[in-house]
Amino acid sequence: MSRRHRQAMGLIATVVAAGQVMTPGNAWAGGTAAPSVAVSAVGTVASVRTADSTIVVNRAYKFRDSRPKTVRFAVTSGTAVVVNGAAAGLGTVRAGMQVTVTGSQTSSTTVATKVVARR
Repeated sequence: MSRRHRQAMGLIATVVAAGQVMTPGNAWAGGTAAPSVAVSAVGTVASVRTADSTIVVNRAYKFRDSRPKTVRFAVTSGTAVVVNGAAAGLGTVRAGMQVTVTGSQTSSTTVATKVVARR
């Protein structure tokens, strides 16, 4: 076993002995919010639902890409929507359009910060 592995095993043993094991139930129980992770999707629009402000994107796949094929984004009032280079609303985005969506994910919610679509 290498030195790095022994150090990691020692750290794990110390955390377990102290009762500080993080489980999904207590991972963010310390009063802090779960950290957000940057998410992006490039592909075509599968569907747009203005009723619940969501957009579903079919990713353009590359060889050996293990990410999910479709990604659902929630669109908020703070989301910038650009269609063909001009500011627009979510209602102007249609299924089949080429799109690039950037956003953030916390827990199970993925929120779009910018939607750029083109016909």
